[in-house]
Amino acid sequence: MKAFGFFILNVAAMASIAANGQTESSPAVQGDPAAAQEIRGWIDHWRKAVSAKDVDRVMELYTEDVVAYDVVPPLQYVGKAAYRADWQQFFYQYDSDLHVETRELHVGANGEFGYATGLQMISGTLKHGQKSGVWVRFTSLYRKVDGKWLDFHDHVSVPVEIQTGKAMLDLKP
Repeated sequence: MKAFGFFILNVAAMASIAANGQTESSPAVQGDPAAAQEIRGWIDHWRKAVSAKDVDRVMELYTEDVVAYDVVPPLQYVGKAAYRADWQQFFYQYDSDLHVETRELHVGANGEFGYATGLQMISGTLKHGQKSGVWVRFTSLYRKVDGKWLDFHDHVSVPVEIQTGKAMLDLKP
């Protein structure tokens, strides 16, 4: 457990160092560049699976013991089955034009662990015809399993106005 705590602190430090306003066209990379490139490929695969609303392709990218903090209740999703249900509910809300745009992407990897942080615009048309689009902040942690990067922790959030407790959904990068 101490090793995991050290790893989280190390990831946070690397993310802090990497946070210098880079975008997808000008990537911030920490640690092993080849591993970071593999994680970028993971993110591209994830983006395509999400845009296709393909829950099976999305879930093949996660570990069985994934823990996720999403912008919707509950406070956490523990395990692949719980996170699958979250994704299914999310996909059900949209027609087929779901789109993901990533900005200020920071990626790093060292050994068997890696991370990605950034901003993502999730947009599309909801089932009842309303257009939806919101920028979220994300952090994903990866570990290499049988030679393949898998996500074991996702954290997605939006800023909150502390005095009112309301989400600030109109902010843009």
